[in-house]
Amino acid sequence: MTPKNGGKIELKLGPATHESAEYEAHLQTASASFRSLVRVGAGAGNKQVEFGAWATDGDGEPPDWLTADARAALKAALRTSQSEGRWPRRITRWRPEPAD
Repeated sequence: MTPKNGGKIELKLGPATHESAEYEAHLQTASASFRSLVRVGAGAGNKQVEFGAWATDGDGEPPDWLTADARAALKAALRTSQSEGRWPRRITRWRPEPAD
């Protein structure tokens, strides 16, 4: 379901080891949808979270605020994997668009 305002974050777990995982990221705003594969953990190098190229039905890349929220959710998933030994299979969030 496309959000009427703000943005939606959907992250689905793909191949994973104890040290790293790959997630399929789907970010949506009211006007566009964006998809990318994301590496988390050791496979992402020093960054801990590395997004691949974005595919979109709109123009450009997702808004920075929505990507930042997705990155924070993935870093939390990394901490979960390190402390509990498992990766969350699915992460879904809705975030309001920031008021500047």
